[in-house]
Amino acid sequence: MPELEINLRKIKSDSRMSDSQKIKKFYDLMLAQNIEPVVLRLSGYIKTKPMKIDYLLTFTPTRIIMVKKNKLRKLTDPGFVAGIGPYLYYILSEKLEYSDIKIKDSFISREQNSAAAAAEAEATSMSNEVSIKYQDIKKMVFYSDTKTLVANMLGSAINENVLVIYTIKEKYEFILPTRKNGPYDKTFYWLKTCLPVKISDK
Repeated sequence: MPELEINLRKIKSDSRMSDSQKIKKFYDLMLAQNIEPVVLRLSGYIKTKPMKIDYLLTFTPTRIIMVKKNKLRKLTDPGFVAGIGPYLYYILSEKLEYSDIKIKDSFISREQNSAAAAAEAEATSMSNEVSIKYQDIKKMVFYSDTKTLVANMLGSAINENVLVIYTIKEKYEFILPTRKNGPYDKTFYWLKTCLPVKISDK
């Protein structure tokens, strides 16, 4: 996508724009190209009895896609450090080069769109894949799970955060390990900056 690369470079190099302005420009560019970009990815799980279920949460400008991880994904998932999508990370990073980007991880393909739409149509509870449009979200809450606070010689840190999504019909409560998603303040910043939904901290 040479034209897309040129436009992304222009956004990145424009020192007159703030980060939030670059994100807005990025959104507009993707929409104009008829592309649904990945703007945020987080790795989390839902507690169930007798086991937990691991999920990959992919955020686009229009929806959240929740996919259950298979066994291989659980083993190889390195985490996302607050889950920044590759295109967006490139625009806002001083170190990342365009050649470093994994294009397949930067946007949702039409095939994935079709699969997500089918899953959304038939899902009344958590299935392998569920897509939630932001317009169907009543409330989102993100907070630190203080019960996971661990102290050692290097100081103290909270190991897990909690993301709760209230839709018109359902409630989804995800545990987000900080080692995969980054600390609370960093993840909260990206949630507030990238998503068209108000995020509260309880």
